[in-house]
Amino acid sequence: MEHADVTELRKRVVDSLGVLLGRILGRDLPDVSEQTRLFDELGLSSSKTLELLLVVEEDLEIQVDMEDIERGDLASVGSLSDFVVAHADRGE
Repeated sequence: MEHADVTELRKRVVDSLGVLLGRILGRDLPDVSEQTRLFDELGLSSSKTLELLLVVEEDLEIQVDMEDIERGDLASVGSLSDFVVAHADRGE
């Protein structure tokens, strides 16, 4: 994937995570940024994390191998975005 494609995909992932987190957590999250901590600030649970990853795959039409996820990849919106972009298999 070219740099411009990676940059665009990452932006889409960050934007999508902001919207999807609000939907999954059932509350408005207007201040979600790349620095927002998923567990510490938002209180994301393990089951909600799995739900988020499945919805991200569907929303962005990508495939992510969840066996590769480390705890640090789930630290923040930015780290999860980096993981998704690095491990996305767009099936092309």
